[in-house]
Amino acid sequence: MIRKASLYIFCFLLVSSLGSIMASAQDQVIASANVGECVLRVEENDRWQSLRLRAHHPQGRDCHIDRDSMLSVLGEAFLKTGLSKLAGSRPSLSIGRLIDYPWLSQYLASTAFRDKAWDAKRGKPVAMDINRYVAQLLSRRELLAQLEEVVAQGGFRIIGVSVEKVLVAGFREVPLYQGAIEPGLVPYDAVVWFRLEKN
Repeated sequence: MIRKASLYIFCFLLVSSLGSIMASAQDQVIASANVGECVLRVEENDRWQSLRLRAHHPQGRDCHIDRDSMLSVLGEAFLKTGLSKLAGSRPSLSIGRLIDYPWLSQYLASTAFRDKAWDAKRGKPVAMDINRYVAQLLSRRELLAQLEEVVAQGGFRIIGVSVEKVLVAGFREVPLYQGAIEPGLVPYDAVVWFRLEKN
């Protein structure tokens, strides 16, 4: 019985190790920067034809990545010539959760609050799915123009925004928010990625 348990443990450790090796072979860090106590990285995954912007949190701490730091590390990544191998597909840029980027979280909350298509009393859109609604807000030119400037350095353009796991709460939950604490509920967090296309 002990021998059988040892064999299971050995197999589990072997599979876990192989999984880690395979994952690290597929994910390559192409740009990084220290932002306060956090490390902001852009990782490229050849298999999934995607880029991922990741904020690595120190244990028990939140990352608050400012706009200039985010655009700077993305600009560094999109200047890399190796990104041309993504041209044959429809790659995406994942940025993870909006709360890591307070300027984006604040933009989403404030824009929704002023929008007639958002019902702040009920904390949901007037007439559509919440993921679709938030994707539309994050697709506005006033926001995308800031990101497209760095994406264009790699010869890409943003053709869409996808969103899931939207969180809704009062303005007190919006990271680093310093405006008026309006009544009602607003979207302030979501998992977001941008769909790209080669110019």
